[in-house]
Amino acid sequence: MNPEQSFAQNRLLQLAEQLLKETSITGDLVFFADEDEGGISGATWRFEDGDHTLLKDSGFKCMLMELLDSLIHHRASEKITDTLNGVIHLEKSSPSIQWLTADEAEKKVEQTDSR
Repeated sequence: MNPEQSFAQNRLLQLAEQLLKETSITGDLVFFADEDEGGISGATWRFEDGDHTLLKDSGFKCMLMELLDSLIHHRASEKITDTLNGVIHLEKSSPSIQWLTADEAEKKVEQTDSR
């Protein structure tokens, strides 16, 4: 794992441990960057209704969006602009991040829409 990936993964783990430690949430968040501004421009949340409510009520959803915005800004400042979009996967409240191009992120949304 490269240092950039490791930093993002560690921040995600810290956030999940802080806010989701007694939950077992599974699902995906596909996020998109504003490639001109270098921040987050949108997200598609793929969670069961009860899990989505827990994410909102715990503050995880809001804090995750702020973290993603910061990570995207950082990647853009480091000239890592080809993969500013991505997927956050939660498996039993354990997060992982995968950075993607805009086209790859769109395909992820289409894949989950067709399920």
